[in-house]
Amino acid sequence: MPRTLSMQERRVSDAERADYLAALSARSQSASAAQAHFWVFEHAGEPGRFLEFTEAADAVVLAQLLGVEEAPDHWREVRGV
Repeated sequence: MPRTLSMQERRVSDAERADYLAALSARSQSASAAQAHFWVFEHAGEPGRFLEFTEAADAVVLAQLLGVEEAPDHWREVRGV
């Protein structure tokens, strides 16, 4: 079954950084519990600029993990023939 991926960019101020980083572990655990994945990358040249990737079985699970009613702009896995 093809998977679904969401990418979201976040800007985190110096004042919010510690709380943001502390929350990442819980978000990763929530994804794991839903048989999904959650990755976060910080821009090498711009501290506080993050890309979050959430990958799940489908758009419904993805929306649940993101805490929204409907999955935002997302991508579906394509498998070559």
